[in-house]
Amino acid sequence: MTEIQPRRRAEDAVADPIAHAEATRIARSGDAAARRALAKRPGLAPELLFYLAEDDDVGVRRAIAANPETPRHAHQFLARDDDAAVRASVAQRIGSDVAGLKNERRAQHRRITIEALEALALDTAEKVRQRLAEAVKDAESAPPEVVRRVIEVLARDTAHEVAGPVLEHSPLLSDDFLIGIVGSPANTGAVTSISRRRGVSSRVSDAVASSGDDAAIAALLANESAQIREATLDRLIDMAPEKPSWHAPLVARPKLSAGHVGKLARFVAIALVEELRQRTDLDEEASARLTEAMSRRIEEEGTRSTPASAERTRALSLYGQGELDELSLTEALTAGRRAFVMAALSVRSGLPEPVVHSMMSSGSAKVVTALAWKAGMTMEFAEQLQLRLAYIEPRDTLRASVGARFPLDDEQLDWQVQMYAEGRTE
Repeated sequence: MTEIQPRRRAEDAVADPIAHAEATRIARSGDAAARRALAKRPGLAPELLFYLAEDDDVGVRRAIAANPETPRHAHQFLARDDDAAVRASVAQRIGSDVAGLKNERRAQHRRITIEALEALALDTAEKVRQRLAEAVKDAESAPPEVVRRVIEVLARDTAHEVAGPVLEHSPLLSDDFLIGIVGSPANTGAVTSISRRRGVSSRVSDAVASSGDDAAIAALLANESAQIREATLDRLIDMAPEKPSWHAPLVARPKLSAGHVGKLARFVAIALVEELRQRTDLDEEASARLTEAMSRRIEEEGTRSTPASAERTRALSLYGQGELDELSLTEALTAGRRAFVMAALSVRSGLPEPVVHSMMSSGSAKVVTALAWKAGMTMEFAEQLQLRLAYIEPRDTLRASVGARFPLDDEQLDWQVQMYAEGRTE
């Protein structure tokens, strides 16, 4: 262990020599508990903090790593400590101050800190790299070498828990760098993190749109601040009929043109068409396109008339009049009109009737609840649907959570729907 050096700078002079002597005695003592308490004490002389940073007791070193007064030159070996908790604490400490390095005039301090950051960015423990990533992700400035050798290294990390926060939040990553990641992501979820960045540029959006990553594209479409060129949005809408996860974010995109609205109304679920109808930012042309698309959709459904589709035609007609609401479905459910309820759920959810029948016959409270959610119904209706039409035992019925909300989150509900929509239930 490094010897405590008595020589000190004038500005480090101790106000109480007796207290300093006692602290020095404790630092050299064999009482680990006393040294841990000392390591947490504010106002300790820098050379004592430095001395304790090499203590054999890990508890002492952890306390020193967390002590905001620990001198920077101790970071060079604390960043390489055998204990991951020590390294993680140092990562948090120096990572949160990378912006300050731009103004650091002392070359040695700057070099020591950057070397420590580099070591931490390549640490073998994921939790250490993750702590560093969380600390640097919001930094608005940093020396160029820190961006290259630390922030970009973290952004390329194979662990999404490390790379994700940096890719999603760091303003220091250039468009060229982000496009490179989109082209060759190091982990699942990397492109999705980029899609969620504030103010994604049109260049990066184009790269994401061409990535073939459906989840990332859905996240991009859901990002209202993302700049998406009209030609790119047109292409995505043309691809969207086979991509159910894109439908809701497409319908919610700001500044949809009349052409976009007309196309979307032809294939998204009726519940989403209802969302389009309720938008207040559609101009007259867009509203007209919406009405025209729905009329054509109803006509096309009507031409497929068979005994089995008669109720569907009725459901479509009611929808066209704006009357296929929860009240009408609840009345039909109470009256035992199973065929109409099935058809209405298909119309409102956008799911084929065979899928609706399969979900209703699943015997699963979660699946039936997910169907009601997809159709835009409330949890109260979902409870009745489970009991009256799916014949699920009351003790097995899924009930509303606090505030009459669905007891599952949207991601869980959508997963149930997609399992049946994509035929992955066998």
